[in-house]
Amino acid sequence: MLVAMLQGQQYSGAELRTLDSLQYGRFETSMRSSQGDGYLSSFFTYNDKYPASNWAEIDFEVLGRWPNNIDVNIIDERGSHLRQHPTEVNVHLDFHRYAFEWTPDYVAWFFDGEEFYRQTGDHISTLSEPGKLMMNIWTPAYTDWVGIMDDRILPRYAHYDWVSYASYTPDAGSVGTDLNFTPVWTDSFDVFDESRWEKSDGHTWNGNNALLLAENIVYENGHMILCLTLSGEEGIQDNEAPVALSARALTMDSIIVRYSEWLDPVSASTATTFAVPGTSVQSATLNEDNMTVTLKLTPPLTGPANVYALGLKDLASPANTQIGAQVAIDMPEPLALPIRIDCAGPGRQGFLPDQLWNSTTEYGHEGGNYQEAVNFPDLSNTDLDSVVATSLNRYSRYHVRLAPGVFDIQLHFAEHAYHESGVRTFELFVEDSLVVAELDVFDLAGNSAVYTVNLGNWLITDGTLDIIGAALEYGAGYVYAGPVINAIEINGEYLVGLDEIELPEEFGMQMIYPNPFNSTTHLDFTLPFTQSVNFTLYNLRGEQMMDIEDHIYTAGQHTLSLNAGDLASGLYIVEMQCPAFQQNRKILYLK
Repeated sequence: MLVAMLQGQQYSGAELRTLDSLQYGRFETSMRSSQGDGYLSSFFTYNDKYPASNWAEIDFEVLGRWPNNIDVNIIDERGSHLRQHPTEVNVHLDFHRYAFEWTPDYVAWFFDGEEFYRQTGDHISTLSEPGKLMMNIWTPAYTDWVGIMDDRILPRYAHYDWVSYASYTPDAGSVGTDLNFTPVWTDSFDVFDESRWEKSDGHTWNGNNALLLAENIVYENGHMILCLTLSGEEGIQDNEAPVALSARALTMDSIIVRYSEWLDPVSASTATTFAVPGTSVQSATLNEDNMTVTLKLTPPLTGPANVYALGLKDLASPANTQIGAQVAIDMPEPLALPIRIDCAGPGRQGFLPDQLWNSTTEYGHEGGNYQEAVNFPDLSNTDLDSVVATSLNRYSRYHVRLAPGVFDIQLHFAEHAYHESGVRTFELFVEDSLVVAELDVFDLAGNSAVYTVNLGNWLITDGTLDIIGAALEYGAGYVYAGPVINAIEINGEYLVGLDEIELPEEFGMQMIYPNPFNSTTHLDFTLPFTQSVNFTLYNLRGEQMMDIEDHIYTAGQHTLSLNAGDLASGLYIVEMQCPAFQQNRKILYLK
């Protein structure tokens, strides 16, 4: 391990790459990524002759920090074209199919067989160099992107079940979009095929805190496994017991404890495994992510406390058992309404200063960087010039902890970097709803005004307001790029006397089928109780195109038909709205 020590890498990663370079085609894998801050697992093509010839890279990068996000990217001589795509499932819990199609006209990305994003335009033609197909696991130095590595979570493993390649054969194929691709090979990863692959060994690059080693590529049980370990502990070996990384009081009688790895469901769901002095643990529930445990307490906490665990096991074989450990419980400090946040700023004009999100904070951002406009431009339609002069660029998530309540939310946007439309455009999600499908701040407000998204009467019951940006057009360079937000204002009222409200899981639109559709489609939705429900169709600029239905429905499951009528082909937004719920879904109409 002398090489790793000389280069400063304290981690060992892994990379498998094809011997041959490929250009154009459909590339697909079945992968189970790994969850944890500070690293990523990938599936991509890269021209490894760079810088002798042009940079050409097409990426799937699955960051361990996000349970429900996929990064896709094209990198060429002009920079990144990144999208951080939110998903409806925790991508780390099981194997999922990741595919991308590379043609002279477009690159499209697919998740579990469905296309979710496509890039066209001039930059596609710059992908003129063939690239090797690669998979790796590594630790970027860019903590604003991947989060901060905590050594206690290691080792980590990314599993690959198979990989396939189909060549681009327009009008003459059998798979992929319009059957334009022809299968060439599939590797089921039963054994290492030295005629197709090579293992990176002793390889790294600037910005990578891991040295990629051949011994961290393991073939086992029909999977190719990429390992991320501490230097000197390569291969599949887990000798460490679970570690409590943090604990947070959700309410005074409910806490959530986050652990370093997947837990044994029996010990993690046994109340007597845990203890909190001064109260009694009534129940322990292992959550879906397999890494967090929710504890219910009686009587409630009255002040600072610790949670102890004894006999908690992981999933290693044989299992590692926690002999006894404690972690301090982070206690909530509820924010008083109204809440005003100076995104990327120091807290001007009475707004709260921005900060990083973690288990100890009541609000903050994940991902992104701070920028400040020169000389605080005098913007029309606002008196918050100094507040919106700071911009949080490239953010992935913004969170504000809120007790159950009904809130009016204002999200303020100002464009200080770009001076034309179509350069920085992004989707804006609030909670699980797409509230703006194409937000181009310059197009809406130019450089001389603020654009505000107003969201009235939003019921928040899960404890946190989540704001997500997902780039459609990323912007130029790295600093002034990606989704932007300048300020957040929240007012309304908390529901007095209610510490926790849980809406039934069956609340909302479950399915739209078919989608895409060419005449009629169907909306499946469920309600936990009788109420008035309105369905409305909008185009991507937020213009109402159709009032689909406004009706009182009883509790239960319902199906509503939508006829396209005279609509033009294109992408639309279906909004479901009722007094206690709001949800938006995309729908594609093809004549």
